[in-house]
Amino acid sequence: GQPRGRGPIGSNPSLKPQGNPDARLYVGNLDKRVSEGNVLKMCSQFEGLKRCEYVWHTHGPLRGQPRGFAFVEYDTPEHAAKAQAALNGKILGGRPLAVHLAADKVHLKNDAPVEALMRERLSSTGIGGAGASASSAEAGGSKAG
Repeated sequence: GQPRGRGPIGSNPSLKPQGNPDARLYVGNLDKRVSEGNVLKMCSQFEGLKRCEYVWHTHGPLRGQPRGFAFVEYDTPEHAAKAQAALNGKILGGRPLAVHLAADKVHLKNDAPVEALMRERLSSTGIGGAGASASSAEAGGSKAG
């Protein structure tokens, strides 16, 4: 029953990204036309940019094509938070960017962030009852017939 040396990437300290996880952002929902240079230029508007990792397909038929996300790292969590606040939801190449701390993405594993966002949106429309009280208050002023 000896544990083998192989496991998920998250449990292997040598494979974890370098630097401060609280200053590292995931930048997702990138259009395929958005280049590494575009991401670098956009993120370097904010103070303290240290590193930009644009993620490519490394094998298979899409090898060499962008995967639609990048990781950017700032020198401090404060600088990262400023960039995140300004960039999250910003339209780039016709799509809203999804920007959050890279560490927050770990627990999603098999769940695409966009799908998770869509689920949140659906649950907040009131269909599930979550937002019903707010929408019924607005509808109360209209007269039937």
